[in-house]
Amino acid sequence: MSEFKTDEIKKLVAEKIKEMKGDAPYSKIAEKCNITAARISDVSNNKIDCQLSTFIEIATGLRIHPKELLDIVFDFKEYYSDLDK
Repeated sequence: MSEFKTDEIKKLVAEKIKEMKGDAPYSKIAEKCNITAARISDVSNNKIDCQLSTFIEIATGLRIHPKELLDIVFDFKEYYSDLDK
């Protein structure tokens, strides 16, 4: 069985958060949601795993649909196929 790529996927999502935030400081995003700037920074720098509620709060702070944070370039179909071999 192939290796799980959870860390790679997390890294891509963290990069997506950074991309979506642009030049906005974490403090400005935190003002628009119910988590701290430090927590947003930790997630976007892939320092911690986040709960679904944190993920939703980040999307809220960015004023985007949460699914946009999962819009990453990763071939899940190939990945799943490799796992099933």
